Amino acid sequence: MDNSIFLHVDAAFGGFVLPFISGHPCFDFSLPGVTSIAIDPHKMGMSTIPSGALLFREEKMIDSLKVDTPYLTISSQCTLTGTRSGASVAGTYAVMKYLGKEGYRQIVDRCMQLTHLLLEEVKKIGVDPVIDPVMNIVALSVSEPKKIRKELAIRFGWQVSITKQPSSIRLVVMPHMTEENIIAFVQDLKTVLKH
Repeated sequence: MDNSIFLHVDAAFGGFVLPFISGHPCFDFSLPGVTSIAIDPHKMGMSTIPSGALLFREEKMIDSLKVDTPYLTISSQCTLTGTRSGASVAGTYAVMKYLGKEGYRQIVDRCMQLTHLLLEEVKKIGVDPVIDPVMNIVALSVSEPKKIRKELAIRFGWQVSITKQPSSIRLVVMPHMTEENIIAFVQDLKTVLKH
């Protein structure tokens, strides 16, 4: 803040998770100095693809996106895309109105319950998270994550990603998952780790 540095928060995934976790870490405009936040409702916001938003602390900051459009009925616009359908905006609005804060809270609570179950189960087979997750994204410390990822896909059909720093497999616990999914995944991971 002292040096007038623009501070942007990439909350593309966490923007629809963190606000619904009690005692969540501050990441938003409650932090002095945060000037903009990106959120993607099509991720944990349960909306249609594509939908995203760029939020500014101060309304005047949107002027930096302004593009002259003398060929249109308006002289300028502040959008990152040109011609576009309003369907994703309407879809996002409808989902947000339907779910409301309580609906999002229930979805996030469920994802976090499953995340904690995943952590409990992987620890039983000797696998630890790289860090204790704050959200429903878990990085598991395994040797040879690329090999593990490939084996999980080929042998069992699991699609997981990997992180390079630190080297690990990365899991995102989404709302459609079940306890049975978690247990089955951990059993398959255990099988892959034995070979």
